Amino acid sequence: MRAAVIDKPFSIELHEVRPPVIMSANEVKIQVNVTGICGSEIHAYHGTHPFRIPPVISGHELAGEVVEIGSEVKSVSVGERVTVEPHYGCKVCSACQTGNYNICHEKRVLGTQEWVGSFGEYIVVPEDTIVKLPDNVSFEQGALIEPLAVGVHAVRKSGVGKGDKVAILGAGPIGLGLLLAAQYAGADTIFITDALDYNLEIAKKLGVNSFINTTEEDAVCRILEETDGEGVDVVFIAVGIESVLNDSLKMVKRGGKVSEVALFERQPQIDISYIQNKEIQLIGSNMYVREDFEIAKEAIADNFFDTSLLISKVVPVEEVKKAIKIVDEKLENVIKILLKF
Repeated sequence: MRAAVIDKPFSIELHEVRPPVIMSANEVKIQVNVTGICGSEIHAYHGTHPFRIPPVISGHELAGEVVEIGSEVKSVSVGERVTVEPHYGCKVCSACQTGNYNICHEKRVLGTQEWVGSFGEYIVVPEDTIVKLPDNVSFEQGALIEPLAVGVHAVRKSGVGKGDKVAILGAGPIGLGLLLAAQYAGADTIFITDALDYNLEIAKKLGVNSFINTTEEDAVCRILEETDGEGVDVVFIAVGIESVLNDSLKMVKRGGKVSEVALFERQPQIDISYIQNKEIQLIGSNMYVREDFEIAKEAIADNFFDTSLLISKVVPVEEVKKAIKIVDEKLENVIKILLKF
């Protein structure tokens, strides 16, 4: 099969490799139709991701068609259109037993050396990770369920509700997913920041209340000014930059919440006195669970999540080197590039 292999830092090549095979009765083989390039793939490309370590066939945002099933698979059939919740836990630890398998210490994640990812033409996954696509959801939309579920999970964990004021720091794919999820949860006022006007224009088209280009104005000052000095109820960190993390502590209200969603390449230093003095709740958000996937899927199917503004390009997998370079170096205005097999 064809597979885009990150063979070493800053090198990705298309190779012919042996396809994965079903090894147990509860596994399903999928032919990948499209797969998204995520920020975590860029970290893997840089050689800085904690567990996507070259050489690796990465990729975990996908949609495709079932081509083979194990002998005990009952819930899905050959020919069905699906996406995948690309992780699973050990099923026996306390986290798994309470439904929090996303933080299982032994969790396996698609697109690592241990589990061939969707940058390959075929993947093999456990039956219980399969998510069927509604008839009115395209393959391209199906590949966006995973990144949008990240936002849904963070918003649910933070308890955002009707009338809340929210700030989202970073308007890339995860930040825009957070925006859609916060709107879905009923947030009243949403601020979003970024250094790129294009990303902020997409946020504006998605209905954001107030957008801030951080190269032109101070986000903390603007948000405090527009909230009468109080700050917002919840801040979401959607870009892994130390100064952004520290800004979040300044713009959240006393007793408010900061949700850390981004992946940091370097360990940040923070002014912890803000957390103590303002009694800030600092919340970690790690991927998602099945409920988040189902919410994202239904919101797309019901046309509440407008995915048309998020898909910037669909390119053949043969152009993977160019596509990675565009995302990594921001050579073009894009939100999400999908690779098509």
